Amino acid sequence: MKLSYLQITTAMVAMSAANAQGSLRTADAVDAVDAVEVNDSAKPTKDQDRRLATGCHPTYNGGSFSAGSMVSATTITESTSTESCTPAGTGTCPSTGFRTVTTRTSKTYNYTCKTGPASAFCSQSAFAPNGIYSNQAWDRESTECSGVATPATPAAWSGGGCPSIFSSGTDYSAEDVVSVEGSAFDLVYQCKPSPVDAFCSQSGYEPGTSIHWELAWTLLGSCMGTIAPTTSPNFVSLDPAGGCPALYSSSADYEEGDRVSRDGLVYQCKAAPLSGYCPQEGYEPGTSIGSGSQTIEYWKAAWSVVGHCSGSITPTSSPSFDSLTDMGGCPDEWVQQTYEEGDRVSANGLVYVCKAHPNSGHCGQAGYEPTSEPGPWSVAWAVAGHCSGSIGPTGAPSFDPANSVGTCPNEWVPGDNTSYEEGDMV
Repeated sequence: MKLSYLQITTAMVAMSAANAQGSLRTADAVDAVDAVEVNDSAKPTKDQDRRLATGCHPTYNGGSFSAGSMVSATTITESTSTESCTPAGTGTCPSTGFRTVTTRTSKTYNYTCKTGPASAFCSQSAFAPNGIYSNQAWDRESTECSGVATPATPAAWSGGGCPSIFSSGTDYSAEDVVSVEGSAFDLVYQCKPSPVDAFCSQSGYEPGTSIHWELAWTLLGSCMGTIAPTTSPNFVSLDPAGGCPALYSSSADYEEGDRVSRDGLVYQCKAAPLSGYCPQEGYEPGTSIGSGSQTIEYWKAAWSVVGHCSGSITPTSSPSFDSLTDMGGCPDEWVQQTYEEGDRVSANGLVYVCKAHPNSGHCGQAGYEPTSEPGPWSVAWAVAGHCSGSIGPTGAPSFDPANSVGTCPNEWVPGDNTSYEEGDMV
């Protein structure tokens, strides 16, 4: 077989390159241009083994993560190089006698979810470890890992077992402690002191999982099991309040300092402006709205527990009118009609006077009839004194002839479009 000058020259160049490298590698890829083979240099040497992490954490596969969560992810890098091949123009060896070799190298690293606001991104796929934006949410260890890592449990908190699990919608206060369940261990958090404790109950500040949780909570450590139950609850820490005051009544008009009882506890209406909630529906002491994680106790905004009680308050002597002004005869009893400021009515021997505007607008409305029992009527009426009998009638009306104007003028008629002038009489 005769060879051309070009073929002879190409073969000589290829053989020289092969001799310079010391050996030839046989390509087994299908593509004649981009033959791929595993680079032995990607395998760790004994020296490198000593620098590897002790083990790989669970492989990242999406999901929910919080600050301190640890995962592993594999990064694959590619590099290309040119090498000589023979015989040129056959199989995977181009006619030039050189081919391009692509080397893929895989490395596995451990990643830790960052602390602070950045931890909120750890659960988003766009910030996955080894992704484009991973460094904004995850910290990567400098050395590779191999095998399986044993999770390192944070130091245990001083309280022993795990407190109640954090529940969204619960009203938390300063120094309250909660636990948050994790895949390998549970963590304990404590609500920070005032004034930032106001955020502990708000959405967006959930401990360990939200963007701003570190503004409201402090991580105390890990926990296992549950906190041992205490003895049965008792009232030792509450002051005795003697006999129990009256039960809460939804129709009563409570004010600052008023006290009621429920299940052996005494509740006192808070100072203004919170006292405005005391008589409102939904603020009955010791009650709650909703259930489970959605339970809300609105009454705490209006009432305070001031002690415990038993029995009833010793009754005082019979009521008397010594401290009320004697109004003489009793005015008419209340009827549903229009009343104005200063108008008086009577009920059960008491005289009530209609309050000033704008309260006077309620004086004639149903539901505001004054009685001897507490109720909404006190918004419109005030007790002026006590009375007995009835007010004596005055004399028959009379007309002074000196003030007579003679024959009565025409009556005023609405809608007759009559034009009146100064001095006209109707």
